[in-house]
Amino acid sequence: MLTAKQDNRLTAAQNTLLALQQDPGPYQQDKALQLALAELQQLTNDLGPLRQQTQRLSKGKTAAKTDRRELLATSAGEIAGDLYAYGTALKDRTIQAAANHSYGTLINLRATALTDAAQDLLDLANAHTKPLEDYGVTPERLQELQDALTAFQGSKNDPRQQISDAKAARLAIKAKFSDLATLLEDRLDRSLRKYARSHPEFYQRIQAARLVIDRKGKHKGGNDGTPEKLG
Repeated sequence: MLTAKQDNRLTAAQNTLLALQQDPGPYQQDKALQLALAELQQLTNDLGPLRQQTQRLSKGKTAAKTDRRELLATSAGEIAGDLYAYGTALKDRTIQAAANHSYGTLINLRATALTDAAQDLLDLANAHTKPLEDYGVTPERLQELQDALTAFQGSKNDPRQQISDAKAARLAIKAKFSDLATLLEDRLDRSLRKYARSHPEFYQRIQAARLVIDRKGKHKGGNDGTPEKLG
């Protein structure tokens, strides 16, 4: 879920945290720095698992949606066949016209049109349940169509919902990195200034850990990347 740049920035933040934890001596009496360190730990803990997550629509969900569409088209097409035969026996052109569907015509309809057609067939069958018993239209078959319709309607918004969820996740991640930059630049960096003279080796180790190496591509001259300060 993280971009390459975000991943690099997180790595630098984790390196900074590790460097501070490995040498706590200089800031034992620095409560403000210790508080910033605790917040840095929490932020890196929150962001770390996001390296493994993805909001892309999985093949499994796509296949499941296809299965639901096929079941709905199959069940509705079968009911339509019995309704059409019933309408023909009655010489009722209205029923014939309403039931003039098959699996082939239903499966290719847009999602909204498919649900509308299936619902119309279900309503028509429910209005003629008694005579349709002679055609094998049982309560179980009508319930199957109802269940298939309900399941398919629930799946129609899956991709849109995933896009919405992904957008919300990206905004949340962006906010976390904004908090991380504020913590490191406006609090940690400024609190560390005093250690440049009192504990120069400690200060230089932390500054080295704070550098971000952009490894997305190679630069001319063979360098792996150009270091920059996290924040």
